[in-house]
Amino acid sequence: MDAELISSGIKVVTSDHPEWEERRQRWNLFSEADDDESSADVRIIVVPKNQDEIIQIVNWARKYNQTDIGVRSGGHGFFSSASVVIDMREGFNYVKMIDDNGNSKVAVVGMGNTLKEVDEVTTPYQIPLGVVSHTGCGLLLTGGVGYLCKEHGATADNILEVTIVTSDGQVHTCSKDVEPDLFFAVRGSAPNLGVVTEVKLRCYHKPDGAFCALRAWPNTYENFKRLIDWADQPAVLNDPTITPYVAMIPTPDLSAHLCAIHIVCVGDKSNDEKYRELIGQLEGAEGGTPLLEASRVPFSTPQTMFDASQGRQYWYVSQNCFKGDLLLDDEGLKKAVEAFNKIQLNPTQPMVIYEQRGSKTTSKYHAFPSDSCAQPRYDQRWECYVFFGTTDKDHAETMREQGRTMKAVIQQYASEGGRCHLTKDEPGSRLELFYGPNTTKLRDIIAKYDPHRLFAKCNGMEF
Repeated sequence: MDAELISSGIKVVTSDHPEWEERRQRWNLFSEADDDESSADVRIIVVPKNQDEIIQIVNWARKYNQTDIGVRSGGHGFFSSASVVIDMREGFNYVKMIDDNGNSKVAVVGMGNTLKEVDEVTTPYQIPLGVVSHTGCGLLLTGGVGYLCKEHGATADNILEVTIVTSDGQVHTCSKDVEPDLFFAVRGSAPNLGVVTEVKLRCYHKPDGAFCALRAWPNTYENFKRLIDWADQPAVLNDPTITPYVAMIPTPDLSAHLCAIHIVCVGDKSNDEKYRELIGQLEGAEGGTPLLEASRVPFSTPQTMFDASQGRQYWYVSQNCFKGDLLLDDEGLKKAVEAFNKIQLNPTQPMVIYEQRGSKTTSKYHAFPSDSCAQPRYDQRWECYVFFGTTDKDHAETMREQGRTMKAVIQQYASEGGRCHLTKDEPGSRLELFYGPNTTKLRDIIAKYDPHRLFAKCNGMEF
């Protein structure tokens, strides 16, 4: 079976290949099967150089009923416990710019890039992307939120066209006007539909970079609540060019618990006085430490600032959604601060990040209905992400339990829904937690385009 693929001329990497160790790695060392290593189940890695080779690979997989395929699209490699991995990083690491008009362009992005590699080509134009630059372009197809989402919507909202090879070996180029059901599903559930080769996205002219600040205080309820209240004032909440991230983090040496705010303002230089005045409201708060002084910086600064804290290790990652354009519950914030401060740091590296999506009336994130793509949204003003990590294998299960405990505290005051990555502790259907009211429609579309179920278990989701 494997010999047929090896003899086809397609680059194949197996355990005796010098590239095996690097190519089988992924960001999270936990696997869906709870194996000790993330890549324990990987049997063979194929490295296509063009679309024709992807068709060959898919036809081979269908012939031999290989129903545990994973795709690595440039970065973290969320290929779960797949035994066959398609590594897109050699043949599909291109980015091309297409002229559109003075304020926006279209980027044609191959699915073998990291977000950093995309940024390097598109600048001074920016795509609404995630905020960790070594993430792969697979993130483009799973929602994608970042510094531009209040002004221009999520990444999925700015996708114009997707090219995908489905399990029958056919190539589909879908858009809102061509195969709209597939276009709906691929923006949120692409790994379970086939192998995406490229996407076309809208990007926006941002020649002035961003106005940013990052500041931290001891993690007390009073300090944390002050940061949330600052972000919820109308001048920030209703300004689509200002995105605040309020977080609980450890000090770099893992000796103390902090709360922090990262503020990214994407308007042009004419707004700097307004931004500086707003951020100045925080600068007099006692005990504050500036980690990045309020200043105009290249867009690459916020896009890469947190890369080091998101390195390859054992991770527990979850998301809680606070449905509706509502204030966060004071009691919930107090309990979250108390729970975070009880965590024994080192070797656990915990982060709890509250991300603001803006007001329902002014943020473009809310301009797109929940059923416009597979990944739903709930008019949420706030979402909360729990990132707990450790490099210590012997501590990994303890760290994961700490993460689950933190999520449970937050979940008491959040809504059902939201994602939980690479965990098995969630009640009910993981599909319904992830896709909410879009689950039934999505099941039907995936059954239509993947009747052979080659991709049914990709990305930790089983349809």
